[in-house]
Order: sequence, then C-alpha cells, then structure tokens
Amino acid sequence: MIYILFGNQDLQIKNRIKKIIRDSFNDTDNITKIDMNENNIGYLVDEFDQMSLTGDTKIILASNAYFLEEKNPKNKFFDKKEYAELVNSINFGSNENSIIFTLNAKKLDVDNEIVKYARNSGKILEFKEITKADWPIFVSDYFKKRNIIISDEAKEELVNRAKEDLNVFINEANKLILYKGNNITIEDVYEICSAELEDDIFAILNNLIDGNKEKAIKVYRDLRLKGAEPVTLINLISSSIISLLNVSNLIKLGKSNDEIAKITGFSSGKVYMCTKNLKKVKEARLKKNLDVLYDLDYKIKHSLVDRFYAFEIFLTEF
Repeated sequence: MIYILFGNQDLQIKNRIKKIIRDSFNDTDNITKIDMNENNIGYLVDEFDQMSLTGDTKIILASNAYFLEEKNPKNKFFDKKEYAELVNSINFGSNENSIIFTLNAKKLDVDNEIVKYARNSGKILEFKEITKADWPIFVSDYFKKRNIIISDEAKEELVNRAKEDLNVFINEANKLILYKGNNITIEDVYEICSAELEDDIFAILNNLIDGNKEKAIKVYRDLRLKGAEPVTLINLISSSIISLLNVSNLIKLGKSNDEIAKITGFSSGKVYMCTKNLKKVKEARLKKNLDVLYDLDYKIKHSLVDRFYAFEIFLTEF
C-alpha cells in the first residue's frame, strides 16, 4: 500500500501516521524510517523490495519526499535511474510492503508516476493550513470528539491565545481538558492557558474586583521576577479600567454584547468578562482607583516613592 501525506500541518500528519499504523497494520515492529533529504532513493528501493528478517511485511516511513512535489526542488540525492527503479518497484513489486510518503508542500505533482499510482491504488491525504474562517469549526470539532463542553467565549479566547498556531492550540486545549475536565469556561482559559502581559494585567484586575488581593499580588510578584516595571503595569491596569468604564457606558446605551464587541474591537470573551466584572464593582470605585493610579504614576516618575513598594500598596488598598 502506498500512502502520500502532504501539507504544512506536521502535527496532524504525525497523528494520522500513528492512526494508519494502528488501524491498518497488526505488527508495528517492522517500521523503517528514511529521510529522503539524507538518503539516496536507491536505499528506499532496497528497503521496499526486501522482506523483513522475520518474513513479515514492512512499513517504510519516507519523509521529505521532495520528488512528489509540484515544483520538484533540487536535491543532491536525486538520481533519475534510482527514481525509475522506485516507480517500477511500486507499480510491479510482488511483496506486500507499504510506503508512507510525507512532505511539507502545498501541492503534489499531478503528473508524477507515484502520485498517479497512489491516487488510483493507494491513498493521498492533504493537511491544509487552517484558515481563520475554519478555526471556530475546527475547535468545536476538536472538543466535540472528546465529549468536552466548552463555551463559545472560551473557544474564541483559546483561538486568540493560540494565534492560529495548531501546536499551541493542541497543547493549551489538552491542558484545559487535563485540569478542568469536561466542562470548560472562559474563566478556565484565563486561569490555565499561557498568557501575555495584557492577560496577566486582566488577571490582576479581575482578582482585585473579586476581592482576591493575595492572588493579584502573586501575579504581580511573578511579573516583577520577569522584569515587569510598575509604570508599565500602571498604564495597562489604567487602560483596563477605562475599558470597563467604556463597556459600562455602552451597556447604559442599550448595546448588546455583540454590538459592544464590534464597537470596541474586543473579543466576545473579553466583553463577557467585562460585563461580569461590572456586576461586582461600582463605577465610583473604578474611577477612584483610576485617579489613584494617575497619582501613583506621577510619584513614581518623579522618584517620590519606591515604585515596587508603592505599587504593591495600591494592590492591597484597591
């Protein structure tokens, strides 16, 4: 059997190879791996034509099969005679050995003899890059197959954090499943998944509003160890408070969450968390602390206070 797996989603290709071996072959001990960027095609021919020492069929994983690509890249190991032998062995070979070709390429050479053979008598699988429009569908299917319930806001935030990187998404999704079980909310995403500085600021403010000052201080101290400066944190927290106040004003104007997201440019998950936090805190308290931050920023920039100590005092008195 001849398989060709191509595309730029290496992780998906690796997972499909595991599935093919698991579902189609009883003996997984006779697997030979050959990198075509490092070996002559003749070596692949020899492996394909020979039975294993035990007499069982072999599975050959031929990675970087450049000679199947639409615009064949030059390769020092390419030899026309050896390639012709490979084509002949595949077309007329008498053994039951299998080759799984893989390559990172957008298109195959439709006129290639091996591609033609695989199309008619083997299997060709393409692993395309997930488009921005396809990500919501992909994420929903990923969790549905695992019988995991996840909110729409959590899905969107997870995609935002993964930045459309499949490897990052799968790592973060698996962490959520491991630590949060079969019902995942946006709060879980904020708690478990890797965060950028803006997300850490959100965690600080969210904990302050919830009354979890110790947790807010812990996040701040972790950031301090990473070299974050209080002035930077003050600016970001001030911006987050202003965002909350803007959302509050839009709610008063009767805007829906979707309308607020469109007006502000926030994700629906961020709008959801803003509206949730606004139910826990009064505008007056937000405005008061915004003034405190402006004053603290001035004092730090004019060396009137110790910046680290003064910022931590702000957190304890929020």
